[in-house]
Amino acid sequence: MNESTSPTPHISIVIPFYNRVAEVKPCLDAVLGQNLPEDLFVEVVCVDNGSTDGTREELTKFPVIVIDCQRRGPAAARNAGIAAARGSIIAFTDSDCMPQPDWLVELIAPFEEATMLITGGVIKARTLEVGAARFAEEFRVLDQWSFFTEAPGFPPFFAMANCAMKRQAILDAGGFDDSLWMSEDADLCWRVLDVGGKIAFCPRALVRHSHRTTFDGLFRWGIDYGNGSAQVFAKHRDRFGKRAAIAWDCYPALAAAPLIILWNLIFGGNPYERRRPIYEAVWRTGYLWGRWKGALKNRVPYL
Repeated sequence: MNESTSPTPHISIVIPFYNRVAEVKPCLDAVLGQNLPEDLFVEVVCVDNGSTDGTREELTKFPVIVIDCQRRGPAAARNAGIAAARGSIIAFTDSDCMPQPDWLVELIAPFEEATMLITGGVIKARTLEVGAARFAEEFRVLDQWSFFTEAPGFPPFFAMANCAMKRQAILDAGGFDDSLWMSEDADLCWRVLDVGGKIAFCPRALVRHSHRTTFDGLFRWGIDYGNGSAQVFAKHRDRFGKRAAIAWDCYPALAAAPLIILWNLIFGGNPYERRRPIYEAVWRTGYLWGRWKGALKNRVPYL
């Protein structure tokens, strides 16, 4: 990995941080340890988003560019990173992620095609030893393939935990909408594709992500996703071809949850099997709460 003093980089990696002092080393060790060709110049731009736990000081121990962004939120932090970046392609990951050694090479390979604007890779859990994290993996909470092909009614997009875009296309699209705290990734992907170009899935570009490990974390994750999806639905209703959206799968699943939970508590084979319906009920409850919250705030029928 070339330091920022090298010639003008081909690739910039932008990573936002907020109170992640314990995650700085594993994240940056993984990012700086990429297997790269000798002629590929890469810079790493780390954005501190107002940390108060020593994250800013920890970042300065690594051969990366460190900048500050006082406007809170991942979208604002990434915009600051993009403004400081010099590469023609910008790769994104998050502070709670560990890209695997061939991640960057695999992620940027499709950009050999001139019309390629966006690429995204696989996101897997760092550990499956905790039940909540195992559930999130099995439930495909961060399944990039489903974001690319299967998200109901949504055009293709990628989560910024594992994504790359052409810098000029980002600028032409106006950058991230910093009024969005969730689903800002989908919003930007769609606007970048409006510029005119292609999006590609990279199945060998792997990032390990720290999934939530507690009931409370899973619940809040669900709220964030539900609220974020409501926000982008309100902003992009013309793309969906409908004025309302209802999570038809969630309501009957929650109605049946008490019986399923009781059955698994009695007859489930191992501790995870006994608790899995509880994890699902927690996630779905949070997700629906987030949808209703976003629907009310944005005045859209997204229930």
